[in-house]
Amino acid sequence: MSVAITETSKLRRQTKAKPKTSRDQRNVQALLSDAQTLYTDSQFAINIEKQLAFLRKSSLAPITRILSLGLGSLSSAEKGQMRRLKQLAILIAIRDTLQKQSKSPIQVFAQDPTFTRQDEALLSTFDIQIARTSSGSSLGEAADLIDGSTLIYSPFLTLEAYEKLLGRSKQPVQYFIGDDFNALLEKWPRYSAERAQVERVTKSALGRYRRKAISGSGFWDESDGAFPMALYAVQSSVKEKARI
Repeated sequence: MSVAITETSKLRRQTKAKPKTSRDQRNVQALLSDAQTLYTDSQFAINIEKQLAFLRKSSLAPITRILSLGLGSLSSAEKGQMRRLKQLAILIAIRDTLQKQSKSPIQVFAQDPTFTRQDEALLSTFDIQIARTSSGSSLGEAADLIDGSTLIYSPFLTLEAYEKLLGRSKQPVQYFIGDDFNALLEKWPRYSAERAQVERVTKSALGRYRRKAISGSGFWDESDGAFPMALYAVQSSVKEKARI
């Protein structure tokens, strides 16, 4: 009798301690699921998979880690939430594609100063670990996660962070998927400070990378406010650079 009471009490305590999923969390998960379905059925996904297959064959070292920078808060219902969730859907798909191609596990880390506890809980359900930073212009803990086998995923990263990321002399970035700098040059007015920053990064850091624009229909729509993306990879040889 006492054993049964004890077991019942334990079950009640466990049930009480188990966190409930709020309506907002369920809504975020539903929106993410919609984004993942949309991605799977899009030409955009096919093009990314082709670029990743090419990257795997031509890369200097196998990719074993993905580091996401600038993903933004996923739980915030402010303008741009669906775009941010679509960016997460791309990140998860890139990880899954690389794992399928290499038949090896891929570590994933994400860093953004706007992450909330809800964001971190959502990311953890996809085995995405959290790195910390004090601001959007600082590399923070991400700086110690970058090596020759790291793919950077950086949509909408600040220009200040791009300068620090691509200007590294220690363990320089080998591959990144992020903003298309050709499109960034067209985004800002000719004599603006932002245009000058983009030109500085382009001239000082991007010359050694091969650029592959990423496009395709069926995923982004006008309301997302998305920006053109590209895959950049360090060119493996002078011969390849000349051919391109």
